Amino acid sequence: MDTYRVAGGALTVAAGAIVAAAFAAAHYDRPGGPALAADLYHPVLLAALAALALTGAALLSSRRPGLRKGAALGLAGAAVLGVAAVPAYSVATDPFPDQEWDVPAPDGSGRRLVVERGVGLGDPAWSVHIVTGTFPTARRWPVATYTPGHPRGVLGATWRDPSHIRLIDLDHTHHDLRIAPNGRPLDGLDW
Repeated sequence: MDTYRVAGGALTVAAGAIVAAAFAAAHYDRPGGPALAADLYHPVLLAALAALALTGAALLSSRRPGLRKGAALGLAGAAVLGVAAVPAYSVATDPFPDQEWDVPAPDGSGRRLVVERGVGLGDPAWSVHIVTGTFPTARRWPVATYTPGHPRGVLGATWRDPSHIRLIDLDHTHHDLRIAPNGRPLDGLDW
């Protein structure tokens, strides 16, 4: 069996898996949806990976030996550059934000108040959500988002009691919000 064709088939399967993951993440990235889908939802990165895998599969499956060897070297170079590009992508978009707070609910129900801060190249973007359950079946309920350039941010986040959370803005404004037993916020936060 030809090694290049096997590698091309494996890359085709990998591209299909990447596309399936992108569609699943886009479909399930909603309030109360799986937290894993929200973490995987990076459409530009997933599209680039799928295109690279499909291009590599097509070139490796060619009948011309010179093209296959060139494709193998090109894919190896792309893999090395891709590994080097991860820090640059992280600086530009911050796909893995810093967790500032991860506070379990006081009643031991498996709910957690999570506040993440993404820096990227611009101003920080803050995301506040309630996570219920454990990996990989955890569900995420968004509570609030401070977008880049917004003059506010999160100074503090706590549970007042099992059904209320308190967010404190950078300007020391308190926001008390009700939370349902399943983790869904019952109050909106309007900035």
